Amino acid sequence: MRNILKITAVLLLVSIIHISIPLRVYGYDKGSVPEYVKIGLKYGESATPMISISGKNGLALGSYINSVFNPIISFLSSEEIHVRKDSYFMGLNGSFIEYQYNEQMDNGNQTIQGPIHIQIGPQFSSQEEAQAFMSSLTTMPTKPYLSFEDGWKVWTGMFTSTISAQSAIEALRLTFPEHEVNIIPQNNRRIQVISKTGDVLCMVNLGETEYYFKSNASNMVKVDGKNFRGDIGIKRYTGSDLTIINRISLEEYLYGVVPKEMSGTWPLEAQKAQAVAARNYAIEKLGSHNQYGFDLCATTHCQVYGGFDSEHERSRGAVDETRGKFLTYNGELVTPFYHSNSGGHTENSENIWSSPIGYLKGVSDPFSIGAPNDTWTYVMTKDQIQEVLNSKQLSVGDLNSIQVTSYSDFGRVLKMEVSGSSDKKILEKEKVRSIFGYNNIKSTWFTVNTDASATVISGDASGPKQISSGNLFIAAADGARQLDGSLEQIVVFNGIELKNISFNANQYVFTGKGWGHGLGMSQWGAKKMAEEGYTYDQILTYYYTGTQIE
Repeated sequence: MRNILKITAVLLLVSIIHISIPLRVYGYDKGSVPEYVKIGLKYGESATPMISISGKNGLALGSYINSVFNPIISFLSSEEIHVRKDSYFMGLNGSFIEYQYNEQMDNGNQTIQGPIHIQIGPQFSSQEEAQAFMSSLTTMPTKPYLSFEDGWKVWTGMFTSTISAQSAIEALRLTFPEHEVNIIPQNNRRIQVISKTGDVLCMVNLGETEYYFKSNASNMVKVDGKNFRGDIGIKRYTGSDLTIINRISLEEYLYGVVPKEMSGTWPLEAQKAQAVAARNYAIEKLGSHNQYGFDLCATTHCQVYGGFDSEHERSRGAVDETRGKFLTYNGELVTPFYHSNSGGHTENSENIWSSPIGYLKGVSDPFSIGAPNDTWTYVMTKDQIQEVLNSKQLSVGDLNSIQVTSYSDFGRVLKMEVSGSSDKKILEKEKVRSIFGYNNIKSTWFTVNTDASATVISGDASGPKQISSGNLFIAAADGARQLDGSLEQIVVFNGIELKNISFNANQYVFTGKGWGHGLGMSQWGAKKMAEEGYTYDQILTYYYTGTQIE
């Protein structure tokens, strides 16, 4: 009997313990957070045919194998060097001229316009062997240089046609009959590494390998006059100019992001909140540019990144003091949308975009009131509005009215009706800002009024009177109410018949609050909270409902 009671007690205790344990323990797995990220500085339409680059005590060019840098060649001079597509030569005036790759028939013989190189001798297994061989060529008619394409080689020349290249080959064969001499086929993955004076330092076929320039003596590389921590990678895609990539540690990347998103002079706790938000956002956006061979771009598409030159001491401190910290919701990483100023209240995600997000709920934000752009006004004429609508293929004919037909519970526009002589358009949520300009209509928290007026005949001896559509009231059971100032036409009954009174507007006044989409953290609100003594985690969990710092 005692054993039965003992067993029952144990089972009861286990049952109590089991009930007290949560069914799910939330926690973000940081094991997938990379130590390094690759940032696209120039790519796609912004790709460049050439860059200048330099580093302290020169640069090494190489690739990473198992996270270890493997140099293939060093350029020891601290002076800047030029990296460009293998389709350029230096003109007589010092400018760079690009060859045109094309084929044409010249007396039945094919002639290729473009940089043509000549190889002298065999392929070598090391830079030192190739260098020694090149030094032995003392009577070269044109200056030799090194090339790295699946091994080390010695080349010469940047000839403009097969005819000039063939003449050079014949001269070289007479001078060096013991060495094989051949024309090198063009290759759209090849780059030239050129000295400041235009001498070829090396040719490199990038192929599929990720090559990086690394400073020989520091963690800083200068590209086109701007300083960047980490290494600078070069990719050359078919039919494109050079893609330039900055390989950098995640935390050092944030050094160059935080002060571009929030002033480096602002309070530390506000910047720490921004640092966590930026770290979250970076991880959430990883892979956005895989097609170009990097993780994130340096523009607003991902986050604005300015490199070392944009860094601020306090911003670096904010990143360091929040190192490894993330904002999560139910154990999942938050995408921390933020904006400049909420105007006094943030918004629910579904009232800006389409889907509800648990941590993007509207909260009262008195901290943003009194800051820049907590209120704003933007005026457009009827002609300007019609011109914008026409340019966006949203023509409504002769514009008659603009009126908001639906607001969110927090005052932001859900639907705005634009009516004209031939059509009517409904603009929903952020579509209003995308049509009329994000810097013009600074948020969707606005009302629309006009200068519309009409002349009516009064019943007294005073004669005709002009009234404004914004000065009309309707008598209701609970008192007089002012009509919407966007009203363009009313109907009156004079005891005999219904008559229209038209209001012709020439000007529309948008009066609003805040700047930005209104979701998540208000940056000016975060600044005020920090000034009032709130910590970065209190700021973040205030603006992002139900979140926590991990």
